Amino acid sequence: MCENKNSKPKIEIAANTLVSIIIPSYNRADFLTEAVKSIISQTYRPIECIIVDDGSTDNTKEIVEQFISNNTDQFEIKYIFQERAGAQVARNTGTAKVSGAFIQYLDSDDFLYLQKLERQVNFLQTNPTCDGVFGDWEEGIPENKKKITIYKSDNLLLQIINERCIANFSFLMRAEIVKKIGNWDTNLKRNQEIDFHLRGVLVGGNFEYQPLNTGLWRLHPKERIGNATNFSDAINFYHKWEVILRSMQLWNESFSKGVVNNYIWFLNNNSKESKKEIRKLLNEVYRLMPHHPIFNNQKFKIAKRLSGNKMALNIWINRYKKKFSTKL
Repeated sequence: MCENKNSKPKIEIAANTLVSIIIPSYNRADFLTEAVKSIISQTYRPIECIIVDDGSTDNTKEIVEQFISNNTDQFEIKYIFQERAGAQVARNTGTAKVSGAFIQYLDSDDFLYLQKLERQVNFLQTNPTCDGVFGDWEEGIPENKKKITIYKSDNLLLQIINERCIANFSFLMRAEIVKKIGNWDTNLKRNQEIDFHLRGVLVGGNFEYQPLNTGLWRLHPKERIGNATNFSDAINFYHKWEVILRSMQLWNESFSKGVVNNYIWFLNNNSKESKKEIRKLLNEVYRLMPHHPIFNNQKFKIAKRLSGNKMALNIWINRYKKKFSTKL
């Protein structure tokens, strides 16, 4: 791992006003440029932006060095290179280097809107018992996007797992709560940000919703975590949290229903998955909700009675692999 040593000297600023932004990036120089420009355009200062290059083979370093040449006493970009290790490791690397009182995570293919930091820092400064604030966002591409309006329910754990997760970049957290949460879980290949936010709730984080359009979650054909994983990775995430919440006697039927709904969504939107992966997911659906409507058909019931659950699931997969529906 190496850090760029060519940044200009930084005049001492008050650490209790500094926002530290962490951007992990791998071969996304084109998107990264837009992400960094969205930070430079922020109406808030002071900012330090830590870009962790996760082993890129494109011109990421050259792009970042161009930005570094314009560092000021109120805005500083830092570059860290590491061998390819994944986004979670990169986030952990960046978090270990922050100096600010507030921490902002941003993926290199997303970007923030102009007043995001100013409005959220002001919210935290006027609400001293609040550990983090989140808002709304848009998804799509700059020319064609839709608004995602968020909220805060009475049960934030249930909301984050089952109802509406919170876009990672829409959050601004105090450094103290990030330290309590600890490292990003490098064993998870999917839903890492959901895991991070859930752990924040469990360590006592007081997170609040502020009506504010915070940025763009970009949809594009290039690889993202969500489209580079399979059903097993999703199952591992939900298993982790089922074990945690059951051990705390917090798991209930609402969590089971929500997880099953998520699994059915995966089925409906990932018809190209292998039969092995589909079978794993269906087994989980059956384990959590054996009376779910997808199993409420005569052929499944007959196959189950004659040959057991495994054969019934095989029949179900062969017949409905291309047209999953909760109405079956």
